[in-house]
Amino acid sequence: MKKIIRHAAIFIVSSAALLLLLLLCSCGSDLDGTWVSREDEDTRIKISGEKVKISYDDFRIEGTYELDEDANIIFHLTDKNGSKYKITAKLMTDQKNKTITLINPKGDEEVFEK
Repeated sequence: MKKIIRHAAIFIVSSAALLLLLLLCSCGSDLDGTWVSREDEDTRIKISGEKVKISYDDFRIEGTYELDEDANIIFHLTDKNGSKYKITAKLMTDQKNKTITLINPKGDEEVFEK
């Protein structure tokens, strides 16, 4: 009986995570826009569809992003010199999609407002 309950709980959690992922991925509409860091107004993330541009002062980098089933956002970026970067962070959004929080693998987090 415990095994059935555990499988049902895993199924429910997996379904909820997939639904969240689908909601966030639906044409990127919830993430579309310019997000400004609360810590530094010069740090911005601009998302349009699957495309992303990240800027900090004079530094610019752009590319695409994807969301995985673990609520991570994965940025695939290229700078003006052609150097490529892959950045992964845990993505959390508020219920009204006014802020996003990115948490890197070290546990550092940064909050962005739309």
